[in-house]
Amino acid sequence: MADTRDETDPVAPTAAVVDALAPDADEAADAPDLFSTWVSKAVSLYPRPSDPLEREWDVSVQGLVRMVPYVPRIATAPLALLDRFGAVTVGPERVGLDGKDIDWGRVLEIRTEPAWTRLSAGMLELDLLRMTNVIPPLPGRRWLVRQVSELLFTLYLTALPVDEDGEPHDDRVTIFAPVVSTIVYRRLVGHGEALASSTSALLQVALPGTSEAIVAAARAHGVPVVDVPVDETEVGEVVRRAEAWRRSATGLRDVIRSRITR
Repeated sequence: MADTRDETDPVAPTAAVVDALAPDADEAADAPDLFSTWVSKAVSLYPRPSDPLEREWDVSVQGLVRMVPYVPRIATAPLALLDRFGAVTVGPERVGLDGKDIDWGRVLEIRTEPAWTRLSAGMLELDLLRMTNVIPPLPGRRWLVRQVSELLFTLYLTALPVDEDGEPHDDRVTIFAPVVSTIVYRRLVGHGEALASSTSALLQVALPGTSEAIVAAARAHGVPVVDVPVDETEVGEVVRRAEAWRRSATGLRDVIRSRITR
């Protein structure tokens, strides 16, 4: 996903954004929690897709890290390499996941799944490992890796459905929300699929309205939208196999016990 923003783009931090992102005295005194503060503020200030879509909109790891005040845009340029591990694009002309942008005329189907089918701590750690391996050994690399790590883990923890007291959150989007998981598109021969990574799913949860914008744009272009039941997802298949194995193991155990007790 190419960065097409100009200097007037609202995503580029303005003086007002810098002031909003700057921690107050209480936050500064609490250094261990400071990283979650800048992430939550960056997410709250990040522009949402318009309804209806009048121009292309995107969100990515690079886009959110660029919200950090006083950081030159050139310093975050290497993060464009991470789009293949986590980016979402939607506009009047095309739609995309993880850097694979497709013209609406080639899109055959949009699929949605509950976000949790695409999210787990293990999947997130794998995405982070891939990202850190891709960031080139340039000056400032350690800072970039730290920002990316703080961003992903903060978004993941924020999306969890319970708070410190174990009570569910009803006032925000969580991992139970539907996200766009697959874009089926036409190729020269056959069809292909653009699949959402765990980071792309997380970005859709973190910025409410993202998946809805894609679904609305798809319907406007006459593209079918399919809500995939949980039991038909990859996670659902694993659960079914595990359940079948459990039944088989339980049955075998009962047979062995019956023979032993004869």
